[in-house]
Amino acid sequence: MFKPDNPINTAKEDILGTHAFANEIGNAILNYKERNSLVIGLYGAWGSGKSSILNMVLEFIRTSTRGRIDSEKPIEIEFNPWIYSDQNQLYFQFFERLSTILKRPTYAEDARKAGEKLETYANIFKPLGLIPTIGPLASLFANVLSKVGVAAKSWGENRAQDLKLIKEELIDILIKLPNKIIVIIDDIDRLSSTEIRQIFQLLKSLADFPNTIYLLAFDKNVVIKALGEVQQGSGMQYLEKVVQVSFEVPLISKDKLYLLVEKQIADLLKDEPAVKWDPLYWGNNFHGGLKYFFNNIRDINRYLNLLRFSYGILKNEVNIVDLCAIVGMQIFVPEIYAGIRDNKDLFAGAADQRDRSLSASGEQTKVRCNEIMSREKNFPEPVMREFLTRLFPKLRSIYGNVISDDLNTWRKNGRICSPDNFDIFFKLSLPEGEISQREIQSILSLASDQDSFADALLSLNKDGKILRFIERLTDYTEKDIPDASIESVITVLMDIGDLFPRGERIFSGIDTSGRLYFIIYQLIKRFDTPAKRFHILKNAIEKANRSLYTVVFNVRMMEAKSDTKRPKPADDLLMDEKQIKELQEIACQKIINWINKGSLEKHEDLPDILFCLKKWGQVDKCNSFVSNMISSDDGLLRFISSFLRKTGKQFDTDHVGTIQPRMRLKDIEEFTNLKEIETRLRQIVSSPTFNDLDGTYQLAAAIFLDTVDGKIKDL
Repeated sequence: MFKPDNPINTAKEDILGTHAFANEIGNAILNYKERNSLVIGLYGAWGSGKSSILNMVLEFIRTSTRGRIDSEKPIEIEFNPWIYSDQNQLYFQFFERLSTILKRPTYAEDARKAGEKLETYANIFKPLGLIPTIGPLASLFANVLSKVGVAAKSWGENRAQDLKLIKEELIDILIKLPNKIIVIIDDIDRLSSTEIRQIFQLLKSLADFPNTIYLLAFDKNVVIKALGEVQQGSGMQYLEKVVQVSFEVPLISKDKLYLLVEKQIADLLKDEPAVKWDPLYWGNNFHGGLKYFFNNIRDINRYLNLLRFSYGILKNEVNIVDLCAIVGMQIFVPEIYAGIRDNKDLFAGAADQRDRSLSASGEQTKVRCNEIMSREKNFPEPVMREFLTRLFPKLRSIYGNVISDDLNTWRKNGRICSPDNFDIFFKLSLPEGEISQREIQSILSLASDQDSFADALLSLNKDGKILRFIERLTDYTEKDIPDASIESVITVLMDIGDLFPRGERIFSGIDTSGRLYFIIYQLIKRFDTPAKRFHILKNAIEKANRSLYTVVFNVRMMEAKSDTKRPKPADDLLMDEKQIKELQEIACQKIINWINKGSLEKHEDLPDILFCLKKWGQVDKCNSFVSNMISSDDGLLRFISSFLRKTGKQFDTDHVGTIQPRMRLKDIEEFTNLKEIETRLRQIVSSPTFNDLDGTYQLAAAIFLDTVDGKIKDL
């Protein structure tokens, strides 16, 4: 019934005729016989179908080479840098991805050798994280180590030399490889300016391997702007130095889009009785306003998904043309949609002649309508006025001095302008678990009062709507939350963040802790001085009594954002080292308080908290806590259980992923002796009471021992 907003995978799904364009790109790639690296750019705006074209290019290449021997088939590698965004490991993840693919046993020996060499190549970057510089290869390590001591500098020079030698060996292997390597990189325009710069540095200086063709997809304007910002020059010139061949995604004509919308709606309504469908009324509504909402195929998919859902429930109760119109407004002009929903008296019913005779009342009504129509700046107000006047004839008396009064007919035909039908159109406006913009604004109006704001969030948490609120809250951090309320918001989030559901990071890439940090970071950045930022964070952390991990996580992330050892603009540093150190000390004291109360060992984020306690100088306290905790069998099992991690696995051919529990033994070894706890766990597992233990304890013990024995992969 519903179509997810995913790119198509095959030409059979292509309804816009872009597969011929994709085939031309695929053919050009297959006909490229040179050994030199080639970078191809596929340029298109958001929603223009770039990802779909990439999939069809790969389909064409696979189909065209199906009968060839393995050595003549290209090796395909897909890399989406957006998945690794802000993880400080972009370079490492890229080369690690290439290595993993090339080491597959199905590939020839030369390919596997290249994969092994790429793994070594990747590990050179692993300890460095992101390298925010564009320039010659030799400058990479120098920039990273420019402010550290002689020993580190010497290490950096050795690393640079290692990199050069390994790359030369890698080039020797790849130039002999009979297969072409095709690397697909999508979603570059979703990255930050710094990360976009890193991708192009990567291609220009680090990954210019022979026999390798890169196919990049991005919005050219976004990338040029990003490169121009970080280069302080012409982003276009730099782009042209990296991309040798470029293609623009063919524009989809508006007429083709409009025909597609009408065809899809006709398919949806094919079983609808003709008497319930007024072609003239539909044509006037579609061409008089609705069609202007659609700019790309993604818009159409979003619209049809909600229309199908609403139609399936309301088709016997409402006018279908009005439903098509109001669904379009709900998606594309939500502020106007909310204005209509919340002002039934303005839109539903017929004009009252007595009210019209009172000029003051009429003018006030017109002002209210104008305010609602002006909420969406990207939609022409005259078009919106015509569109709404057709839906709500009452507006004719305001803008055209025309009286429309046919309430019985409107009610009979299920029209939205009927007061009896009006509310039906909006009863499905919010799916379960969703939160309205009005509710968000109502809660934010309480932000200056910490107790009231906290109570509102806890109420959302009880109703299962808190995660959606947190996700939506990022839309309001730039300016909607007043400066005077920022400290209150941060204090409340820091205090109760641990009480919210954690969310899953496996496939989405971010959990609740990450979202809360992002909100706090965006808010704290609105203050210009490190002193003010420090003051607010310090007060918030000191007042946090119900949460611990939220405190620790934010201090750790703020520490990373204030790392002076990594080159970055001065205004990107949140605080100085002394201020960060004080926040660490306060956080450590919070951890110690939890230890003293006997609460820490039950915390689901115990390993991360202990890691920070140790890293921030409380090694003895950390060791003492762990020693006491694992002295009993129950404490040992609880300790080991806290290291269980859910990992996701998804192959390129799968539509969904699988989740598996795993452990990383190195993390456990950070706090205790693996051999000693292995011996104890084997005794516990072999005891007759093991099967009576908590299921999580049993799983953790089994995963640990299977990892030690090599039966499952060590994370």
